[in-house]
Amino acid sequence: MNLFRSGKETHEILQNLTLALEALTAEVRSLRGDIRRLQQERTNAAQPAQARTEQPRASQARPRTQARQPTKRAAKGASKAQAGTTRTRARTGQRRSRKAPVPVAVTGVSKPAADYLTDRGYVIEAYQDTIDEQVTETCRFLGRRHATSLAPLFNQLSRSKAEEPLVVDLGDRTAKEYSHSVNLCQMLKRTKYLDKFEQRDDTQRLRVTLTKDGVRFLKGYWLEQFVGSRLDEFLHDSNARYSILMNAKIANEGNKHELDLFVLEEDEPLWIECTTAKNTLDRRKKMHQIRRRLNVVPERTILVASAASDSQVRNIAKTSPFQFTNLANFIPTLEKATRYDPK
Repeated sequence: MNLFRSGKETHEILQNLTLALEALTAEVRSLRGDIRRLQQERTNAAQPAQARTEQPRASQARPRTQARQPTKRAAKGASKAQAGTTRTRARTGQRRSRKAPVPVAVTGVSKPAADYLTDRGYVIEAYQDTIDEQVTETCRFLGRRHATSLAPLFNQLSRSKAEEPLVVDLGDRTAKEYSHSVNLCQMLKRTKYLDKFEQRDDTQRLRVTLTKDGVRFLKGYWLEQFVGSRLDEFLHDSNARYSILMNAKIANEGNKHELDLFVLEEDEPLWIECTTAKNTLDRRKKMHQIRRRLNVVPERTILVASAASDSQVRNIAKTSPFQFTNLANFIPTLEKATRYDPK
């Protein structure tokens, strides 16, 4: 056992232990809530019988000497009660004035996955049912090379703002890196993610201007689409019966969430989230809270972090309450999580 760890590794271990402790705390809090609900149901069931035994008899009339003055007090109290009722109704009216979630009709191959969520009380407000082929091609090209030959260009583009020209100097890069960078810019231009694109082959400089959709694409949308296309290929090649719901916005009892990829494979749910952030602790906390409500087992709940190294994946996976992986290990993780049988 290695007794000498770097400060970064120690920090990651402490983060993982913190997440595991919070997960256990959430389980305990949930159990306490179930106990309180059971106690309240028993109390409500016993109240009608107790109320009947405590009702005053008809012979117990109120003395006449207390009739007039208490009546005034009662009237005054009643006016306060009525005012309180009015305020309560006003507040209730304000709450009711908020727009309730409007469900959308989900059809096609996504319907079985959507039915699973609606059967559990969720309202689906929006989802993605089509993917442009050019966008898919761009996502696949970027997904396979973003950490290698496209890293110099990708890192600068992902920090760029919309409608602001950016000059990328690739003069010290290899011919392969420059060629791949030009190809990516051409793809982004065809998909309307780049407003302007100019290249200088003699100096290996690129001048680009991102659109607003292009900024959103590079912030994380590309990762969701890339993982979704790889997932679709994997399930298709494994001859599985499956249904995929992408970018589903769901609501339940005032709580709203967005699911990157929700799959129903052979009637069993599979949930995959994607992130480009380096620090995934907050994302893992939120996923753990939602996972129990979706009734997805930890083995079939996956967080794909494109910025995570192999060592980070190994350290976090030791204490993570569900599957944690990067792009390099996504398919092996998927093989373990699904019914995939290479035979």
